[in-house]
Amino acid sequence: MFGKRRSYAETVQGRRKATRRLGVLFLVFICYESLTGLFLATYVMKSQAMSPTVLPGDRIIVTPLAFGPRTLFGKLPGIARPERGEIVVVEPNYTKRFGFWELLSDSFVRFVTFQLVSPARNGPARFEPDGILSAPTLQRVIGLPGDTIQMDDFEFKIKSAGSDQFLTEFEFSSMKYDISHEDAPKSWRADLPGSGHMDARVLGEDEYFLAGDARSASSDSRLWGPVRVDRFRAKALLRYWPPKRFGSP
Repeated sequence: MFGKRRSYAETVQGRRKATRRLGVLFLVFICYESLTGLFLATYVMKSQAMSPTVLPGDRIIVTPLAFGPRTLFGKLPGIARPERGEIVVVEPNYTKRFGFWELLSDSFVRFVTFQLVSPARNGPARFEPDGILSAPTLQRVIGLPGDTIQMDDFEFKIKSAGSDQFLTEFEFSSMKYDISHEDAPKSWRADLPGSGHMDARVLGEDEYFLAGDARSASSDSRLWGPVRVDRFRAKALLRYWPPKRFGSP
């Protein structure tokens, strides 16, 4: 009826085994956190904001190293600046900024739950720009500092600093991509969101204009304004899932 009583030596040995296992788990977590925090991380897309380029369910490998990873000692310098046409992970201006220890504890919970639970994001760790205020979002870089940018019929037109001519976003970008949109109702005013029109605006120093490829379904710089480089989290490198869509996003 009763379990065998353990000797003092067995109790000590059991505690040592548990301590070693916890130590191994902690070491694996530190290695994982170093890898994902500095070099490579993965995300799953849950919204339509980047369709048709990145679809819901697509899994993306990104690198925080591009724009400067965050560490205990602050944000490190990046090895590159955002370029036109790149797909990036960014924190919109409205999102809550978490401290290092909050992010570290959140990373540990996501690690032990296989990315299913994220306390800092109040739910599963995912891209969902329209639902979770603390989550980063996947966007495309459209405008750089000093640009004058406007939109006509859901297509951005850009005049770079020092130029007197507007070119389309596709003429400026070295990346090839498509956009999608739904036409607004005929009675929809041009100054309302989703109209496909945006008056010209000049980007200031260290201001970047971002937009989703699904112009009717994306919450982007048209709504929450340009972002500074310190809000860039990572650069998208590779779509690894689903296998039939494997490759550069």
